[in-house]
Amino acid sequence: MHDLFGTVHLISLSICLPIIILSIFISKKIKLATVIKILLIGGIISETIKVFFYVIHNIDKFDGWGYLPKGDLPFHLCSIQIILIIILYFSKNENLKKLLMSFMLPTCLIGGFAALLIATYSSRNFPIITIQYFGFHTMIVCFAIFLLRTNEVEFTVKDYIHSLVMLFACFFVAIYLNSWIRDGDNSVNFMYVSGPPQEGLPYLNLNQGWFVYILRYFALALLCDTLVYIVPIIKWIKGKVKKNKLVEE
Repeated sequence: MHDLFGTVHLISLSICLPIIILSIFISKKIKLATVIKILLIGGIISETIKVFFYVIHNIDKFDGWGYLPKGDLPFHLCSIQIILIIILYFSKNENLKKLLMSFMLPTCLIGGFAALLIATYSSRNFPIITIQYFGFHTMIVCFAIFLLRTNEVEFTVKDYIHSLVMLFACFFVAIYLNSWIRDGDNSVNFMYVSGPPQEGLPYLNLNQGWFVYILRYFALALLCDTLVYIVPIIKWIKGKVKKNKLVEE
């Protein structure tokens, strides 16, 4: 297995980070519809590689039958983006698309970066799945950067509230889901609400029990979401202050 911040991990990051930086400069030159189409194609390729790899890799475990291990189902915060991308591509409802993008902005940006830094599934000695893992998470981070920089989408405090509601709803659903399909071990841990993604993390750990862990996790999610939406939040505050001054005058 590849060590966290070991040679393979650092080489992978050194490839991904320049692509992410490049996306900052070219994001305003690409249309939203084009970006979503690229995401769809990239997501399909990524998921196809992942599914066939894990089915073939575990075929002896299931007596020759082609099953995907429960822990590899697309119910993590990053992997559910594939489902949302499909909806974005085919939906004609602009309100629905805006709602989904309000959720995808922080989850793709923070979740994608976290996955690159705390690379769990990439820690396998198989180049194809390492490429798939880092490629997919780099792609969704680039999409979040596009959403922040494009003039086609404008986010407000209302979108911030929507993103928080959807995020914490996903966390609670994940607790039920993990409990429902648990196989007697800790291999099923969607969205990492049942335990940390890696052992030995300095903040997200079970040293003081699960309840303290989940409170820290929720607090971190709230902080990260707020930082992503800090510009709309500041604009909203300034607007409120300005409106109050006009009323007083």
